[in-house]
Amino acid sequence: MVYIFNYVYFLYIALALILLVGLYLLLRNKSKKVSSIVLFSLLLSGFILHFLKLFADFYQAWMPISIRTITPEAICTVSILIFPWLFLSKNQLLKDYLFYMGVMGGLIATVYPVNVIGFYAFEFETMRFFYHHVLLWVVPLLMMMLKLHTLDYKRIWKVTFLAILVLCIILVNEVILVATGFVRADLLFSSEFRNTALIFGPMPELGSVNTAFTALTPELFTTVPVGPNAGEPLYWPIVWMLIPAYIYFSIGAFLLALPFEYKNIKSDIISFRASKC
Repeated sequence: MVYIFNYVYFLYIALALILLVGLYLLLRNKSKKVSSIVLFSLLLSGFILHFLKLFADFYQAWMPISIRTITPEAICTVSILIFPWLFLSKNQLLKDYLFYMGVMGGLIATVYPVNVIGFYAFEFETMRFFYHHVLLWVVPLLMMMLKLHTLDYKRIWKVTFLAILVLCIILVNEVILVATGFVRADLLFSSEFRNTALIFGPMPELGSVNTAFTALTPELFTTVPVGPNAGEPLYWPIVWMLIPAYIYFSIGAFLLALPFEYKNIKSDIISFRASKC
């Protein structure tokens, strides 16, 4: 079974690294057109599998409720749905988002595969989970390593707004799922269930991660502001995390950009210092 730091866990991580290195060695001398076709095909396979999974026994067992899993109910789910089309886009900002969110979101899910902890190593849902989430960071990294896209660290502040927009999409989707009966109404706004994106507040099991967010959250956004329940604890959906999410995503994106943008960053620092002299 899959457990953090057991041999199955490291096996999947090793396979992910083999996929990354193997594809890079295979494609590094190929044309950009060939490389683009291969990477798009991988993203497209993830997109198709996202819908075909409903035919697997794991999902058939709890139909029709399992239909909700193909909706944009989490950050990585949104990525699976939109990444093939962002990859085809000529919009540099969208491709920046593909890289930053793909690597951050996909790596976190791969390193901390909470959704399949306790699952058998090679059952369908385990393999699907790792395949989907490994694609999310392997393909964007290859996109950069094969020079199919050029980052610009000066666009990071714009990319962060796209990340917040995705949170809004997840929130709207959750409301729709409740309204249509796919999610129990009493779970809406719950911070303990269906809250992987932390939209509805910190999750108890995340410990110090919660502190890193709540420390930057104005108290105003953690309580009911007016009415008969004024003053009671309530994390305003999305609003409570706007400041910490913006800061941490920007920092994470900047660190990811460093290996590809360090020359430009260094040049800009030198130019800035020169202008102050």
